[in-house]
Amino acid sequence: MEYIKKLLAEGEEVLRSRIPSRSRLIVDLVDSSKYNKWVMNCITFLEEDAPVHAMRIKEIYIPQYCIFNHAEQILAIVASAGEYLEHKYTQKERESKVQKEPAEIFNLDHFHPKLKEKCADHFVSKKFDDAILNACKVVEVHTRDLANLKETDIGMNLMMKAFNPDKPILKYSDVKGEQEALMFLFAGFIGVFKNPQSHRFIDIKDPGVAFEILNFANQLCRILEQTKNINP
Repeated sequence: MEYIKKLLAEGEEVLRSRIPSRSRLIVDLVDSSKYNKWVMNCITFLEEDAPVHAMRIKEIYIPQYCIFNHAEQILAIVASAGEYLEHKYTQKERESKVQKEPAEIFNLDHFHPKLKEKCADHFVSKKFDDAILNACKVVEVHTRDLANLKETDIGMNLMMKAFNPDKPILKYSDVKGEQEALMFLFAGFIGVFKNPQSHRFIDIKDPGVAFEILNFANQLCRILEQTKNINP
């Protein structure tokens, strides 16, 4: 972030080099040497860390026209890039701290009983892939049991069958669009989190990521408790 401070300071220096036109028909200029050097520094330093901001500067920058208003706009973009990068790095630091925390600090006590029974030991043992796969199985089995479907009804097809908005077995809402959305929510969860875990080792190391997925599964289990089997 030090280079952002330097770019802001250079930009202030450019603005202080303002050359008044003394005419309402002609724009004020700034020192061309200072301006062009500063803008090139801005683009060079921001191109990797904040490419969108660098692109916005390029759209404004016309080397042969060292216009005061352009310098003001570019300075504002640099300030915006500074705020963006500060947020970005702060977020990374938070994520890094979470990754360094032991799995034991995450509280699984609020989880649905079925989920806690099948996942807690794996999670605390840092077997996150196993914990996630079991969480998916809990959602799958709980759905199948509530819908009184067969053992051969599995995966995404199970969810499409159980929550089918045209002929639902587990009804969540009288609004067809909401019922359909729930069907896709459950099917998507299984497709995204169970299928990959079933066929290969994902090797998740971050307890925070694993905990968020388990929380997702927990919410789905809570939703299942609100459904009604209309085809018992």
